[in-house]
This record gives sequence, C-alpha cells and structure tokens, in this order.
Amino acid sequence: MPKPDLDQFIDPICGMHLDPEEAPAVATYNGHSYYFCSDTHREQFLTDPETYAKLLESEERNQQ
Repeated sequence: MPKPDLDQFIDPICGMHLDPEEAPAVATYNGHSYYFCSDTHREQFLTDPETYAKLLESEERNQQ
C-alpha cells in the first residue's frame, strides 16, 4: 500500500486520506485536529473521540 502524501490526513473512521484544505468536516480533540470525509464520520468520532484517536495513532505508526 502506498504511503499517503505528508500533506494528507487520515479520516479516523474509514481510513480515507484527505487533504485538510478540502476535507468536508473537522473536529478538534485533545489539541489535535481530525479530518473527515463526511459530517457523519465527524459525528461518529465525537461519540467516542478517545477510542478513535488511539486507533488512528496506531494506524499511523504502522504506515511509517
């Protein structure tokens, strides 16, 4: 699997790579911005942000 561009972020719900300037939704949790491909994913993240943030951190470590 190719690595994403450094300018891209991962939607913590579906894993889609997003350009932060074009992402349809964003949320801030614990001082970090998280980008989403939809408002639905943003809302899902906000139901349990700690869990999704930890999952995303794990996925990002695996891609390095």
